[in-house]
Amino acid sequence: MTSLQYDTVCFVLVLLSILIHVKADAQDISNAQHFSDTKFNSNEYLEYPDNEERDREQLDQMQHSKDTYLKANEFANHPDKEESITPEILDKNIVWNRQWAAQLNLTQMSAVSMDPSGNIAIFHRGDRIWGFDTFDNANRFNPANGPIAQNTIILLDKSGKTVVEWGNNMFYLPHGLTVDQSGNYWITDVAMHQVFKFDAQDIEKHMSELKRAQFSTRTSVSGHHGGALLETSVLKPSIVLGVAFEPGNDEIRFCKPTAVAVHTNGDFFVSDGYCNSRIIKFNKNGERILYWGRHWGAGGPVYSQLPPPNAFVVPHALALASALNYIYVADRENGRISCFFANNGTFHKEYSHPAIGTKIYSVAYAREKLYLVNGPNQYTSHPVPVRGFVLDIHSGKIVSIFGPKDNMNNPHDLYVTEDGAEIYVVELNNHKVYRFLQGVNDSTHSENLVSTNHRRPKILVHPDTKDADTEKSNMTKLILGLGSAAISFIIICVAIAAIVARCQKRGRAYHYDEATIEFSKLVE
Repeated sequence: MTSLQYDTVCFVLVLLSILIHVKADAQDISNAQHFSDTKFNSNEYLEYPDNEERDREQLDQMQHSKDTYLKANEFANHPDKEESITPEILDKNIVWNRQWAAQLNLTQMSAVSMDPSGNIAIFHRGDRIWGFDTFDNANRFNPANGPIAQNTIILLDKSGKTVVEWGNNMFYLPHGLTVDQSGNYWITDVAMHQVFKFDAQDIEKHMSELKRAQFSTRTSVSGHHGGALLETSVLKPSIVLGVAFEPGNDEIRFCKPTAVAVHTNGDFFVSDGYCNSRIIKFNKNGERILYWGRHWGAGGPVYSQLPPPNAFVVPHALALASALNYIYVADRENGRISCFFANNGTFHKEYSHPAIGTKIYSVAYAREKLYLVNGPNQYTSHPVPVRGFVLDIHSGKIVSIFGPKDNMNNPHDLYVTEDGAEIYVVELNNHKVYRFLQGVNDSTHSENLVSTNHRRPKILVHPDTKDADTEKSNMTKLILGLGSAAISFIIICVAIAAIVARCQKRGRAYHYDEATIEFSKLVE
């Protein structure tokens, strides 16, 4: 009887392990599911322009709730977190190059990036300012206002001198600019609700013409839509996504898209953006292959509880760690960086910190570190300095804080070189661009690199081979799932067969013992 109980216990344990395995797989599948398409309703969203001038009383009430939420969940994501630096002290190893590009006289700068030659590209808004009357209640911009007459893209060399300017009469309200590893320019325009790709070969081909035209005094042409203007411009985009001046939330329309991040295999991500709060992945041809995310709180954010991983309030910037298969999202109004697996959009990790505050405007990645800039919030009862921060991607701890001598005003975007040696930040309101130099050869930095290399995570999915074909990936998952189920079934059958065999064997032994006893009695 004891042996039978032992077999029963073993059988139950086998079943429990299989059930746990199945539950874990189901949980992983549920995490990878994406929010279904929803009809676009402009009344569902709050306005979050870059230049905030909202009602003071409303903001005070909202911020009080947000402060309470942050305080209650200050260490929710990192309960074992220990401060490694003092928040008030700037890292002496990250030095502001005060004189770099000091001659620039630009207005609102919305984005910064770098081309393969090391030239720095800046996207700015000329004489246009995003205010509360820029869009109507349906998130529509009036194209009759005309495009920006000034050149909106300026390219600087490492010394800060202008190489070329272009982009006049092409854009209405610049926001995101990413120059990929091949030198292609990816641009988002929130007024046009569109994403553009300009090929590096085309830019190089027309470089001389662009340099001659950069001093042109041409004015904007009222009444022309973006498509017509692009058709008559020197540079023509090779990819145009979205419908000009038509906001939406479907397979072909965006609503104020904010940024683009480009994979090493040509796939790219778009954060869409101020209204829809979703992330969309496209293949290199501009075909949509994946999306996830939704707006956190219909009619306004819900600060009384933690937002779920796939709900954003203005996904404002993107950063890719291609070698690690991670994509990072700066969830601006939630004050956090959300990390997802780049191949399938599954949530991985979240980063937030009370020293950073309630707003994160941009994020960049280099050498297993996250670089980010926070934003101003004068309505909070506990304002934090507006600066740049460096986080370790494994622990989530702040390892450095950087900035000019005084705090920044409203940094909108930043770019970091692959080795972390150069950091560029553009300001929205005080019209400044900062260049910071980080001593990559000092002993502290070298020790950090050694320590992070020792704990480099294993790459689960190679992006260059697994990302491009989602259907193949899904088929592989299906086959693996069926195989796992088959193996589990075989294990159960073997376990049952073993138990039955044991029971039968004991039964035969029992009958044999009875027969032996009867025979002994007869002999006696």
